[in-house]
Amino acid sequence: MICCGTNSPLLLPPHEKMTNSAHLELSLEQADLVYYSGDRIRGALVVHVAAPVTIAGVELRFRGAARARWRELGNEGTRKTEVEHEKEEIYFDDRFCLWGKVADDGRWESREVLNRGRHLFPFQYKLPEGIPCSFEGPDASIRYQVHGALVRVAGSNISTNKTVTVLRDLDCKRDSEKKSPTSRHVLEDHAERTFSTTCCRPSRVSCSLCVLKRSYVPGETVHADVQIHNMTMRKSGPCRLQLKQLVTYGESFCRPILLEELEFHASVRAGQRRQWKGLTLNVPATCPSRLSKCRVIDVRYCVAIECHFSDSVLYAAVPITIATLPERGIMPVRWSYQECSTLISDDDIGGETNRSMNDDNFRPKYKFYDELRDIRKDKYFVLKLRQSPGVKRRQMVTEGGESRTDSDAVNESKA
Repeated sequence: MICCGTNSPLLLPPHEKMTNSAHLELSLEQADLVYYSGDRIRGALVVHVAAPVTIAGVELRFRGAARARWRELGNEGTRKTEVEHEKEEIYFDDRFCLWGKVADDGRWESREVLNRGRHLFPFQYKLPEGIPCSFEGPDASIRYQVHGALVRVAGSNISTNKTVTVLRDLDCKRDSEKKSPTSRHVLEDHAERTFSTTCCRPSRVSCSLCVLKRSYVPGETVHADVQIHNMTMRKSGPCRLQLKQLVTYGESFCRPILLEELEFHASVRAGQRRQWKGLTLNVPATCPSRLSKCRVIDVRYCVAIECHFSDSVLYAAVPITIATLPERGIMPVRWSYQECSTLISDDDIGGETNRSMNDDNFRPKYKFYDELRDIRKDKYFVLKLRQSPGVKRRQMVTEGGESRTDSDAVNESKA
């Protein structure tokens, strides 16, 4: 970790009229505020002073942490209880003195007067290697913040902060998760449900879902095939194809988040069998699968179908992987950083949406591929002969100009 600053502030002429006595501004070199683990955050803490102010020093703080809060149902004897859990995991929390003097016990010993004007304190900080990707979800987040503070001798400190996005690449070719199919492996799931009837003869409804491959990147299209067989005497409700984010809190509590949804059929009549091929869902800008090195939150994805009935839901799902680098054979033509889409939790449908543990509505940016080209479709094969007919014909002409018959040439080549 590296941090540097001036021993004394660089006094520059004021450039604007300021109503407050002092206010801070964090200016970072990276305009989009997107970094990768191991990158250096470079910038400056700018202090605008309208009138001389007495301070103890100028402080800079870098912090990265994961937080999650969730509720689980439990049993105490004969009654059900609801237990609230909260976990926090800190990846780094470093403070630096840009101007002033700090004792070994953390007390500020300096006392300086900051004159009127604009003061600039440059800095740089190296992010640790291997930290997890930024994430925002309902009552869960992984955040990386830069915090600047003007420590005053009397009164409350003046502070400012910025939240940056930290990314970590996930390559589907190097996916080391055990028992996972290859990226080109077709994934299928089948579900069925039995309903009782008035004539005591059970009736059954079944569905199957097939996804053509496992790994996708944001901006790519998911293609799915669906088949529904309604062998009951009742009519189904709407049938939907969904892309879901499965957020695991702690050890086992899972919360599904709806990212994309397609209603491909209004209802399936009694006794009807229908099949749909080539249903599509677009993968939005979202966090990659498996938040590596994070023990508080885990993220997975699945493609699911829901077929609603009056008293139940027929459900089938297949897991997929959201990576940051396209698989072999797909060439990225154009990409950009985009903010993650608005997430809707199943618990929030019909109620008040709980977006995050923080109130500033920060949304991280992820790599989104605006245009992809499948070069596997552009490949062509050239049939390469050992000898072209023209060459073989010329070889059958002797040096004296006499030509040999085809049979003589074939016999000679066999010999």
